[in-house]
Amino acid sequence: MFVGHYAAAFALKGKEKNASLGLLFIATQFVDILFFPFVLAGIENLKFVEGFTAINNFNMDYYPFTHGLLGSLLWACLFYILFRFLFVKNRANKKSIALVMALGVLSHWFADLIVHTPDLPLIIGEPKFGFGLWNNKVLTFAAEAILLILGLLYYLKRTVSISKSGKYIAIVFVLFLLTVNYLSMYVLPAEDNINSLSISALFTFFLLAALAHFVDKKRN
Repeated sequence: MFVGHYAAAFALKGKEKNASLGLLFIATQFVDILFFPFVLAGIENLKFVEGFTAINNFNMDYYPFTHGLLGSLLWACLFYILFRFLFVKNRANKKSIALVMALGVLSHWFADLIVHTPDLPLIIGEPKFGFGLWNNKVLTFAAEAILLILGLLYYLKRTVSISKSGKYIAIVFVLFLLTVNYLSMYVLPAEDNINSLSISALFTFFLLAALAHFVDKKRN
């Protein structure tokens, strides 16, 4: 899953308006942000298999430290500790902010569960889980779009515009995300070089987080 992960970021921002949408974009993709350096370092494994799914050629047979449920829980706990005791330690609602950031990290595993082939471990090795929606391109795109739109609607309901552009900018941003997802699925060629893929993926994650931060400044 790609842009569908950001549904959780919008929803969690709607729940805790003092959290940063930009940082929630980072949180919801945090395990993927770790995954690519881990693959490059040989800690986890990614193989490219032509036609492995309708969406991509990724055979991810060993990545328990980032995509195991226990691993995700541990990264979520780390986020909670860092935000509660360091990043927002002087804020009155520090517990709530830390909690939504942690939930953002953990949400990644459950969103991936919808689309991945059965490759998501609970701890390490078997059993592995995944509903396999990546085997159907149309359903994958639709699922991500529905999740993202639902997250957006909750965000719009729970926040108010503080500028003229704030009435529309979040909607435009989500349309942009859906366009990026469409191009990734239907137009752009598959990238089967781990170095190039890592650079482009990490650049995209941080760029979208920066754009989310900008969008969020227009609403309160």
